[in-house]
Order: sequence, then C-alpha cells, then structure tokens
Amino acid sequence: MVYQLDFDRITKFIEKNGKYTFRRRSVTSILPLPTREPERAKFERGFSSITGGVIRKVYGKNIVINTSDESIEAILANGKFSDESDKAFFENYLKEQIKELHLGKVTNLNELERIPLTENTDERKGEIDLIHFFFDTFIRNDEERLREILKKQDDANLLSEIMALTVATASLKNNNKASYGSPFPQLKEQFLKDFENLARNPSFLVDNISLLFVHYTFAAMSQLILQMNKGTRFSQHELLPVYYILQWEKAAKWRDSYKQGNKLLMGEMDGFFAHEHALNILGMNTFSNESNQFYHDIYCMLREAGTEAEQDYIKSIYKWLKEVYQVKTNIDVEEYSEEKTLEMAFDDLIHAVRKGISNEINSRYLKAFKEIISKFFRKHGGSLGTILALSQEHLLMLVAVSITEERIELKQLWKELENRGVWLDHHSKEEVVKVLDKLNYLEKKSDSGDAQYVKYIL
Repeated sequence: MVYQLDFDRITKFIEKNGKYTFRRRSVTSILPLPTREPERAKFERGFSSITGGVIRKVYGKNIVINTSDESIEAILANGKFSDESDKAFFENYLKEQIKELHLGKVTNLNELERIPLTENTDERKGEIDLIHFFFDTFIRNDEERLREILKKQDDANLLSEIMALTVATASLKNNNKASYGSPFPQLKEQFLKDFENLARNPSFLVDNISLLFVHYTFAAMSQLILQMNKGTRFSQHELLPVYYILQWEKAAKWRDSYKQGNKLLMGEMDGFFAHEHALNILGMNTFSNESNQFYHDIYCMLREAGTEAEQDYIKSIYKWLKEVYQVKTNIDVEEYSEEKTLEMAFDDLIHAVRKGISNEINSRYLKAFKEIISKFFRKHGGSLGTILALSQEHLLMLVAVSITEERIELKQLWKELENRGVWLDHHSKEEVVKVLDKLNYLEKKSDSGDAQYVKYIL
C-alpha cells in the first residue's frame, strides 16, 4: 500500500479554467455555511422551514415542496361543491391555511412537514444545506427510530389529509448520500433521547421542536469549530465549554459568557474556511476512499499503518505544497525536513492555504454563521457586542428534556445542560434557580437549601 496524496485527483479538484480554486465539499464537508451571499439562509420562518425539510427527509420524501396556487386548483378540480360560493369559500380557506404554513405556524406535527422552504431560490440552497447537515449529524441510520416516535404522534385528520394534497413535490429529489459525517456520537444519542422525551407531551413537542432542532444544529457547529482547530486532538466524545448568558441578565467583561461564548467562537472562526479546503486535499489520498475524514481520522489511520507509512504521507504533503501549490499560487510554503511530524505537516498546509483564501470568502463564510447567532442566540451586550444568550423559552425547553424521571438534583441539571452544549457561570445559574422557583419547578428538601431538586416539567 502506498501512503501519499493523490496528485492527479487533487489537480482535477483545484483547477478551474487553468487557475487554482479554493474549492471544498468533494470528499469532506464540515459546516453548512455558504460562501455566496445570496445563498445565505435568512430564517424568515425561524427554523421551521429547516425542521419541516428534515422531517420530509426522515420519511424519504423530497426536501423541496410546492404550495402554489396550481396545487390548490388541482384540489378544487377534484372536489364537489353545491355552488360557486361554496367553492370560493373553500378556496379561500385553503389559501389561509397555506399562508399559515408559509409563516411556519402549525398546530400539529402532521402539518410540520408541509412547511415549505423559502420562496427565494438562492436562499433555499442555504436551507437545504442546513437540512442535510442536521439529518446527517443527528438522524442518518436512525430514521426508523424517528419515524416510530413521530408515528405515535400521528394526529392526522380530514383537514390534514386535504392540506397534504395541496403540497406538490418539486423536481429536486431527496439526497440519500451523506453530505456530512456524524462527528459527535454522544451528542447525536442525546438528541435522539431528547426528541423521544419531548414527544411524551405532544403539544410541547409541536411548540418546541424547531427550537430543539436549532439548538442542536448550533451546538454541533460550535463544537466542530472548536474541535477542528485542535487538529489531531479532535475529541468526538468530549464537548468543549461554550458559555451562555440569559437574555434578561446584564453582560459584563468579567463574565464567562463574554470570554468563552461568542467572542471565543468568533476567534476560532478566524480563517476557518482553510480547513474546508485543506481537508479535501488531505482526503484525496492513495489509501482511503472514506469521506468526511478529519485530521484525527487520518492521524489514527496512519499511526495504525506504521511509521514508514506516516513518513511517506508527510513527505507527499510537502512535495505537493512545493511542486503544486506554490507553483500555482506563488505563495511561499514550508519545506520538508526529517523533524517534521504529521501535526506539523497539517499545520503547514493549513497555514499556506489560509494565506491564499480571499477576505471575501472568509467574510461571507463567517456571516452565514453570524446569521444563525443573530436570529436565535444573540443578546446585544452594548460595547461588548454580541453575547450568546438563552431565552426563557429556550431554557425551559432544555430543562424539560433534561429531566426524564420525577425529578433530578439541581446540581445534576448543570451537567445535563453541558451534555447539550450549554455552560452557565455561577451568576447565570442563580438566575435559572430564580426562574424555576418562580414557576414552582424547584423542590427544596431542607431549610438550608443544600438539597434542591428540579421537578419533571413534561
């Protein structure tokens, strides 16, 4: 077995009209963030469009649906009406129901999968990418488990069946091939358990399913950003702290939510697009056909193959940098020496790639991430800028899914939140206690308050 980069394959990947292009998503995809501004999702219906698309994909249906006037006309043509006034009344009723779907408003889960994507065809691409990311990260290979949970919630009625007929499938077929990997198996299992737990209360599930989906989307993206920058020390089973504040709290520089929240993520996102390109280069090699391999995956594979294999691969990275990348981009690169380790080779490749990527690409890539924060997690911290924050609704949803028994100890709640990617400092924890106490979800077993429990909410 030869252990080196596949130069011919990489050349086909990077060349476009004789020029070097910083492409991505050939063998590895990391984040669902577009670099073309028109494709950025604006979340005009909150996250419900993405949630609806995910549910359709769970059932193997087309992601894109159409709720145009033509689909209504098809229903009316097959209907029987006593006179034109009855027909007009029913037509207006259908249009009003579709308008509610366009606003992301649903009253039961059966309606959820009929929420269409945005009408803007460019922005729709950004929504579709988010759907693939969520599905691959949290659901793929467990579709039946989700379908069983949803089946128990089946509350279809005659109106629902009629509304289903107004939804015509579009030409874009469901993508059955995985676009992304599932890098955090424990986070995935946590989501599946939370979804199952939430389904114990159907009305609560309907009201909070999109909030649950956007929470896990952002948690996965945040962890990917932090872990990817650790290179070969990427951990699939250990979540790194990301601190939040509560929306009604006052932000301050000394708070963990300032230093280890949005500020941390923005710093880690600086030049992050280089990983998107570099990992595709590294993944085009002579010894593996697997997709979505990160630095640690390649590292482990080569360690298993032996020292000679690892050294051959290291040499090929520097050979490619010197003979291909530098020649085509005129960017100076590091040269090979016997002291170079695999981690150093990865770092040198990333550094070289980072110097070649334009500010425009980096900026548009970052803006797509900021859009999610701004829409769902942003607290304006004045001179401190954006602070990651949880609304009371978001907090209570997380508390609800964290308790599967009659009650849990308060100190266990903090661990449960961290298992879902949320860290709170001491001051935020005090605010959580105040909220739970006010809503009568807190149970004290002693006057000293040492033994405190959070009651089951669902």
